Amino acid sequence: MHTLARYRIGTVIISCALICVLIAACTRQPSPVGPKFRGRLLLLAGETTNGADLFELSGAPTGSSYNYSIVTTGVFEAAASPDRTRLLYTTKDGILLRDLRTGGVKPLVKGENYCLAWAPDGNRFSYKQKSSAQEKAPGSTAGTPTKLYVSDLDGKAKLIWEDLFANSGTVSPPAQPSVLERAADPSGCSQWIAPDRFIFDRFLGALPKQKKGGEVLKPNTTTLVILSDPVKFVDTDRKWSIESVCQVGTAALVRPHDQNQPFLIAKSLDHLETLNPSPACSGCRFVGFAAHSCVPFFIEEITATNSELFSLNPFSWQRQRGTRLSQTFSVAATMLINSSARLMILGDVPASLLLIDTETGETVPFFAKSAQPPGLLFPRLVVWIEN
Repeated sequence: MHTLARYRIGTVIISCALICVLIAACTRQPSPVGPKFRGRLLLLAGETTNGADLFELSGAPTGSSYNYSIVTTGVFEAAASPDRTRLLYTTKDGILLRDLRTGGVKPLVKGENYCLAWAPDGNRFSYKQKSSAQEKAPGSTAGTPTKLYVSDLDGKAKLIWEDLFANSGTVSPPAQPSVLERAADPSGCSQWIAPDRFIFDRFLGALPKQKKGGEVLKPNTTTLVILSDPVKFVDTDRKWSIESVCQVGTAALVRPHDQNQPFLIAKSLDHLETLNPSPACSGCRFVGFAAHSCVPFFIEEITATNSELFSLNPFSWQRQRGTRLSQTFSVAATMLINSSARLMILGDVPASLLLIDTETGETVPFFAKSAQPPGLLFPRLVVWIEN
């Protein structure tokens, strides 16, 4: 009898314990894991005087750490093809093409080159090249001219335009300029809008009646280049500054020339003379289009320690619900948004890589402090190759 009683009491105790465990398991809040990175990330890091290091980071099999390696050194500028399978980059020796699938490298163009830009179909690219001192006009006080070229992927280049800078007193761009130093070149870089069309600013200084091929050139224009035979130029009043063009569509971010604000969204750049863009935002900073889409993202500083991340609907261009971020970012910060527009990688000075959930605002460091790769200073993001 006593044995049976003890058995029943023990059974009740065990049952109560199991119930408590089940209740605790059901009510326990799952610990947040934070945004996770997958794929491969290429970035430039280090000082730029002699060229930066090209790093590649990839997710480790465990998903909790990352593998990294230095792909090459002495890189001044890099641009990934629209399909993210190839990489153009400049060194002191010229432009090289790297196959991101096989690792093969092919030299394309010699010289001091910059302003790399891909055509949307990935079959051609444009670049600017600093002319040699011997090509400078005798007695000229202007800077050394620069030339704008278009090349195929075998390095067969065609001269499109040469900046004259005549009597303008404009300083030519330095050898291998950084992103910020490109401002020294008044004509800026090209923006492709179709496989056979791109836009750039033609700068002629103070001489409005210069001629080329019988054409009277306007002094300062935004110019559409049509790559026909011969090449055609369509000039407009220099009204717009083209900030960025979506690689998989026709949307573009523009602003009034020589103004930092406001940002505007143009549905098409085919007709600059009748361009009527929609307001995007004022007092904000454009951070990029989501990969494989035309969803534009912006950051707006709310306070000295907080900012807001938001996007625009790519059809109506209406502002979407913003996400509060508990920090601000420097003007040198670079950002990449994945194809789902849910995850952002941000690189900021001096050695910060962050993963940001664009919907919740949750932010986590890419690396633990103890796992930070050596030499990862001043990271400039190049391309995110998603799995």
